[in-house]
Amino acid sequence: MKRLFLSFVLLTSTVFMMAEDLKYLNVESNGGTEESIELSTVQKITFTDTQVIVHTSTGEMAFPLSEMEKMSFTATSNAIDVLPLQTEGLQFLQGRLITSGKGLLRIYNANGMLMQVANISQEKAVISLENLPSGMYIVCLGKQSIKLSK
Repeated sequence: MKRLFLSFVLLTSTVFMMAEDLKYLNVESNGGTEESIELSTVQKITFTDTQVIVHTSTGEMAFPLSEMEKMSFTATSNAIDVLPLQTEGLQFLQGRLITSGKGLLRIYNANGMLMQVANISQEKAVISLENLPSGMYIVCLGKQSIKLSK
């Protein structure tokens, strides 16, 4: 009985710790559009026969069920418009990406397709993005993400 109780306590505390890390409600539609809503502003979520309504401190947002692909809670925002243009560790200047820090660098296009991967082994690196076509991109290195327009 003690083992069962101990297992339950451990599982419950793990779920609560993971929930504390979640900061965004992300809604993705069939058309590829995404909306990220800060959880601190969400007051409630209601469902009707045809839509999901997210009630926030600034108003309501309605999402048609027929167009919704996925709804999830995440620690970081998935919507491109919420991402910063520059961070201390990732900067896009004069067609080149300048990184500070080591790790796996991933570049996604606006549709979420992985376009380029690089293993950054130096503390500072400069990466040319000449081979990528013009468009909007999301660049991720560790826990940092930026958007860039080329």
